[in-house]
Amino acid sequence: MFFTLLLAANLEHGDRAITRSNVGHLSLRWRTRLRSVADSAPVLVRGMLFITAGDGTTYAINSATGEIAWRFVTHGPNITTSVPAADPSGSIIYTAGVDGFVHKLNAASGKEIRERGFPVRITTMPQTEKNASALSAANGYVYAVTSGYFGDAPPYVGHVVAIRLSDGHANVFNTLCSDRHTLPTAASCAHSGSGIWSRAGAVVDPDAAMHGRVYVATGNGNFDGRSGGDDYGDSVIALSADATRVLGYYTPENFAELEQGDVDLGSSAPALLPRDRRSRTPLMLVQGGKDDVLRLLDRAKLPGVGGELQQVDLGSRLYSTPAVWRDGSKRTWIFLGMADGVLAYRVETDGQGVSRLVHAWSANAGETEEGTSPVVNNGIVFIAMNGALVALDALTGNVLWNSARNARTSIGNVHWQSPIAVDGGVYCADQDGNMFAYGVP
Repeated sequence: MFFTLLLAANLEHGDRAITRSNVGHLSLRWRTRLRSVADSAPVLVRGMLFITAGDGTTYAINSATGEIAWRFVTHGPNITTSVPAADPSGSIIYTAGVDGFVHKLNAASGKEIRERGFPVRITTMPQTEKNASALSAANGYVYAVTSGYFGDAPPYVGHVVAIRLSDGHANVFNTLCSDRHTLPTAASCAHSGSGIWSRAGAVVDPDAAMHGRVYVATGNGNFDGRSGGDDYGDSVIALSADATRVLGYYTPENFAELEQGDVDLGSSAPALLPRDRRSRTPLMLVQGGKDDVLRLLDRAKLPGVGGELQQVDLGSRLYSTPAVWRDGSKRTWIFLGMADGVLAYRVETDGQGVSRLVHAWSANAGETEEGTSPVVNNGIVFIAMNGALVALDALTGNVLWNSARNARTSIGNVHWQSPIAVDGGVYCADQDGNMFAYGVP
């Protein structure tokens, strides 16, 4: 997803405008009222913020002034919590509407570009199937994923649609009945479910050795991959860059228990760790879920059923996207947004090349319903909580700034809204339909 790629780009360097010494002086730059609630995160491209509201309206907002430059409206039966993505030039924005299509927009004007195969349909069942996750642009494709709505009312089938940017050609990978490569209908598959609904959606591997492979995590659904079947419920799946081939998968040993208990593995997305040259497993990922477990996996060779490098008991469910950061000493950190704050883990590799996750700190930063996704910028972890944006020292978890205490105006309550920190600003929406921008003097 675009949001995840932004995090990956900030692993080591990031935006230097906000520092530990000046973050305490962050103040409100502007607040803009949207016509509906955007239950997601914005992206920033060339000085413009782009965010999609639940009703399918995508907004372009001037990041300096908060002025709404344009709106693009779609119509459909339900909602979306998607995030737009940009093409490499930054001149095109891709957005998922509530009409079941991915639309191609001129970033400057918001005008829809209806050519070269666009708009592209990503679901035939918009009444029961939605794009809940962020779009991701990489490898010459934009990736969209689907899941069901709240309550898991059938029919829906979690699937990945890889849309070629040059001509709108779409490849479809269905996580159930994966032998079928067309958009599912109500009668396509024997089973319903296996939704891809994490906030990150499809995650693209930035390591050159992995050739742009794509990872998704699924929720509840039938699983028979171990016996050569075509169903991958409650699994992490690695796909080729064009989403036509399964390159590997991971499924917990207790997949049947997860399915029966509605304990989705895919409540969070795979978080890819930077290469660790000291490790026997230099390319790893972490995967959380609704079962309170964080798993460390070898992503270069996903193990099939079981075979985790490590399992960590988090003590509560993980719904957010982990943030990954490498510090000045080349140590890798993972930050998890929980319902009451942030958990931080550090990757440690011993002399035998065995890598483990070690708990570093916990910070009770406030309360949310499910936890929001943190973002790391220049050694600072930003997290949205009900009524406050909070900045934490990435090394210690100490609070460096809290908008409810240190700024005259603060955000309202949040659900899936998460901040971004880039170009000297911190931007976040809230459940009251506002977009906020904070910056240093």
